[in-house]
Amino acid sequence: MRLLPCLAILGILAPPLAWAAEPDASEDKPLKFEGAIGLVSSYGPEYGGAQKSAWRFRPGGFVRYGRLTISGAGGFTTRRDNDVERGVSAALVERETLRVSLSARWTNGRKSDDSDALAGMGDIQGTVLARLRVHWQPEGPWRYSLAVNTDVLGHGNGYVVDLGAARAWTLDDQTRLLFSTGASFGSDTYMQSWYGVTPEQAQRTGYAVYTPGNGMRDVNLDLTLRHEFGKHWGSFVGTGLSWQVGAAAQSPLVQRRLGWTVGAGLVWRF
Repeated sequence: MRLLPCLAILGILAPPLAWAAEPDASEDKPLKFEGAIGLVSSYGPEYGGAQKSAWRFRPGGFVRYGRLTISGAGGFTTRRDNDVERGVSAALVERETLRVSLSARWTNGRKSDDSDALAGMGDIQGTVLARLRVHWQPEGPWRYSLAVNTDVLGHGNGYVVDLGAARAWTLDDQTRLLFSTGASFGSDTYMQSWYGVTPEQAQRTGYAVYTPGNGMRDVNLDLTLRHEFGKHWGSFVGTGLSWQVGAAAQSPLVQRRLGWTVGAGLVWRF
């Protein structure tokens, strides 16, 4: 039942949207099976709004059969240059200007020992997030996206709505540069879990009590360079900025509103 409000929101906003993969799926039969195995490294804030940053190393990759994809860490694309959703995903619609996907993935939540600044805040439970995403590419270089993410287990993550815009430049046959920007909005449940401070937490941590309510969470800018080394090897390097805004920016947990990240990945395709 928690998914229904999110589907209702998407039902209102989705009709004007229409994006699809390159090239047109109706004209170029998609590969039945493909996959990738790789390693992703990144350096960024310990959590959204943290003062300190840390390195992270994760295995990455995906396996895709037809419209069904199973993926780990993000950052890689298919040979058809489609972004890969994390978790288990299915492409519901693939047209010249429209692509709609539904996915589900496990998220680990947040641990109080992820950062010294979170000591005494307690843990946010891991949960399964369902994600319904619409991509739209009208005439021109820009493509747009709308995604609704909801906590299907009710573990305090509520729902988050993501809006995005992106465009790519082809530098040569093997190299592409991608620029993207976006904004995120969180429900009151999500914002309270990740940015709020209850009276009990305030007693343990010394932070002021804070009840954020729903609203904007952040805006972001990302620049990614992707390069293919022949048929089987691919890579990416990228950097990004994330600016905590709205109710999130007023949280005592947000020690630095502007955070930056760098990341890279190497993948073997099959």
